[in-house]
Amino acid sequence: MTPEALARVELAGEAGRALEAVPGAPGVGQILGEGGQSLVIGTASHLRRWAASHLGLAPPRKALGAPARRPRTSLAGIATAIAWVEADGPFHQRLLYERLLARHVPLSARRDLKPPFFLHLDPLERFPRATVRGAGAGPLYGPFRDRRAAEKARGALQRLFELRPCDYSFEPEPTLSLGLACLYAQVRSCAAPCLARVSEEEYRALATRAASWLADPSRRGDTPPAVPPIVAAADSGRAVIVDAGQRTIGLFPLRRGRVLDAAALAVTPGELDLAIGLLEWPEPEGADDWPWLTGWLASPKRRASFVVVPEPISTAELRALVRAALPPRAFAGLATGGNVGATREEA
Repeated sequence: MTPEALARVELAGEAGRALEAVPGAPGVGQILGEGGQSLVIGTASHLRRWAASHLGLAPPRKALGAPARRPRTSLAGIATAIAWVEADGPFHQRLLYERLLARHVPLSARRDLKPPFFLHLDPLERFPRATVRGAGAGPLYGPFRDRRAAEKARGALQRLFELRPCDYSFEPEPTLSLGLACLYAQVRSCAAPCLARVSEEEYRALATRAASWLADPSRRGDTPPAVPPIVAAADSGRAVIVDAGQRTIGLFPLRRGRVLDAAALAVTPGELDLAIGLLEWPEPEGADDWPWLTGWLASPKRRASFVVVPEPISTAELRALVRAALPPRAFAGLATGGNVGATREEA
């Protein structure tokens, strides 16, 4: 989204007349002060009502039996303009909000965001092990909302693949005291490469299978609850966010944790199959979106779908994944007939 994408109306004179230009549609709004200073940015299901509430023009609440609420602070005395952009779909709205907010509030000042965590597992190491890390050098698998969630996933991985949990350096030896005293080796929950129960090549092959299992949710079958379906190869993987709006279906490609705004598509249900064949995942530019995207993914109120796109994948397979992620209402009333070409979503 660029600054030019926001519509704008000046508040010269009566604010009520200016509000008539603001649509009664969902989107992202901004109240501006002198010199273009941003006073407030927010998402709204009805932009006109949202703006009116910040300018002291909203009708009073008349809920019977409801506790009294402190009225919202009126910005009418210092506001000079209203800016907005409409959004057809909950994820599209969140993306527009984050892009606009990023121009005014640095990430370091965002108290509402927490850094995500990942599992690190490199099968090329001599004796690979899974560890919990923040964003950084890979191979990384995730994201996880917090360290505790990542540690639970590491435990589930350990139970499935018997990777070593220890961080010791050793030379394999069947009588190694370090391994003989290890509880994991005693109860056989670790492959115990330290005791040479498996060769180095066999142990690395085990780690390779574990990494492949983490990288692609379709390989996991009955996924343990501790490893949610959104977990994939975070530092190199591809995904698409499928956002069913009121009028269109938004397809937002994601790569290396960055939502690729310029590659997004907004299509009608009849155009969906054609649009899926047009999806692209160019190399991302700018910082990743994991800090806010992880919170969105973990939210129980999330209404858009996150679809991991493994490589390689055929167009037919991708179509099946995307269609399975859409609610039935997205295709309600779809008429049979020819498709119209998909258009890029200007964001």
